[in-house]
Amino acid sequence: MPVITQQQFFHPRVDIYRKKQLWKSLLLAAAILIGFTSLWYTNKLVDNIRTEERRKMELWTRAYEIILSTDNESLNFPLSVIQNNSNIPVLITDEQGGILFHRNFDSLKVEKEDYLKRQLRYAREENDSLVIDLGNEQYQYMYYRNSIILKKLKFFPYVQLGVIILFILVSYIAFNISRKAEQNEVWTGLSKETAHQLGTPISSLLGWMEILKQSGAEPETVAELKKDAGRLEKITDRFSKIGSKPTLHESNLKQLLQNSLDYIRTRGSKEIHFELVFPDKEILLPLSETLFEWVIENLCKNAMDAIGGEGTVRIKVSESASHLFIDVEDTGKGIPKNRYRTIFKPGYTTKKRGWGLGLSLSKRIVETYHNGKIFVLSSEPNHLTIIRIALRRAM
Repeated sequence: MPVITQQQFFHPRVDIYRKKQLWKSLLLAAAILIGFTSLWYTNKLVDNIRTEERRKMELWTRAYEIILSTDNESLNFPLSVIQNNSNIPVLITDEQGGILFHRNFDSLKVEKEDYLKRQLRYAREENDSLVIDLGNEQYQYMYYRNSIILKKLKFFPYVQLGVIILFILVSYIAFNISRKAEQNEVWTGLSKETAHQLGTPISSLLGWMEILKQSGAEPETVAELKKDAGRLEKITDRFSKIGSKPTLHESNLKQLLQNSLDYIRTRGSKEIHFELVFPDKEILLPLSETLFEWVIENLCKNAMDAIGGEGTVRIKVSESASHLFIDVEDTGKGIPKNRYRTIFKPGYTTKKRGWGLGLSLSKRIVETYHNGKIFVLSSEPNHLTIIRIALRRAM
């Protein structure tokens, strides 16, 4: 088997997805940077306010010392300093820790037992005490709690960061919803227009077939043309169903898979071996046969492209109590693990030609119309790749 090379996974449309992912990453990084810059700045502001409150309390302590030690000197200034402190809770204790004075606490709560003792404990945890020198080696100690403004500001950056994250999350969800709605409109418009454009040449082709039949053309030639015309009608029907939810009918899964394999086998390489592994019983599922055959054909065609030469494409059906699994296996070059999800995005392809819409259409048909899941189950380079379709069984 050919050895897989790095170049096989690079394609102009792959680069477009890389650029999109890069832009998303850059926007997320910018938002995080803004959030943490805001957090850092607000914390710095909190530290500045805390320092300023410390200076106020030092001035308050000096003023209190003047009031206690002065008899004749004017007390207007120190009294004004003490009275102007209306937002920082203050406690003064003696050397034994007994509370002598308090200010700016809730007047109703101070009547409760142990309230001031708890506040004193909190004040000791929040800030270092300031010493009030009474002279004669007598001291009192001033404790203070952070102001309400400082407490609120301390939690503000975290609230702000939460708001930024919420804004980013809501914006991302809104952007995704808008983008998906736009994609749906594009899908629908493209599919309807394709079906419309195919309709005219198909009608013309059917007319020419009748002329050939009447003019004595070889029946085998006319039969082959009829098959191709029927195939074009089926493709037109598939495109016409994209954009409107199709009606699901009970379908024989084995027959559907066998028909798809038979069609792919006649148009595939003789070096590729096709297998169908199916349980020994009949399985009926609600399906849109036209669309689901399209999914199987897309997966088989991608498997054939991945093989490139000699190999095997196997469709294996298994089931659990709640799900039925359809695994499309191939012995091709494999899929890198970081591309497991990318391959189902519109425009992703490793081929030189093509729009990369096959797997994206398959995902839409399986998940939107059949309420199932399609994903890469596993992939080993140059050995085995398994793409799984999981359909929920009726309980």
